[in-house]
Amino acid sequence: MPESRVRADERCALFPLDALLLPDATLPLQIFEPRYLMMVSRCMREDDGFVVLLGEPEPGHKVIGCWGKIIDFGQLDNGLLGITVAGLCRVQVSDVDKDATGLWWGSVQPLEEIAADEHAVADWQQHYQPLLEALLDHPYLANQVGIDLQRPLSALHQLMGWLPLERRMKQRLLDENDLVERCVQLDRMLSDMAGVDV
Repeated sequence: MPESRVRADERCALFPLDALLLPDATLPLQIFEPRYLMMVSRCMREDDGFVVLLGEPEPGHKVIGCWGKIIDFGQLDNGLLGITVAGLCRVQVSDVDKDATGLWWGSVQPLEEIAADEHAVADWQQHYQPLLEALLDHPYLANQVGIDLQRPLSALHQLMGWLPLERRMKQRLLDENDLVERCVQLDRMLSDMAGVDV
């Protein structure tokens, strides 16, 4: 994973998606809109990153997203540009606006993660290991670049990004500052979806 961090109050490009990116996880994307092709070109040229948001930002409102950098790129079989983004840190985004190309920009404040209990995190990783292994049987996920499932933070955040959760659920996970509480919330969400009492 890249080591650089975003600076407080930095103006960053925003990429609204229906996909969850968290720190230490990766996200493969297909790029085809001109505004995002230009964004990717600039980020690669300037060794810069951008913020992945869950949906379009609302001017005048703050929102939490994840700042990341491109770690891999290439032309896909369908002719489109494919990139892989590595999540580096959660950020709070404010003062959003669009430029002339239609690209969103916002001012960011890096958010610190609450130091998690290592034993609790290891227990959660073990709890979700069967689900992770089942998901990795899918060829799309097995071939994803930059995955490190040996590290608990990476494994748990990667799982959260892979699961087909509703956008509001993804945003709740992204808004949470504590990894253990993020795992507790995920467990509740999966139990609710399965109709199981916890």
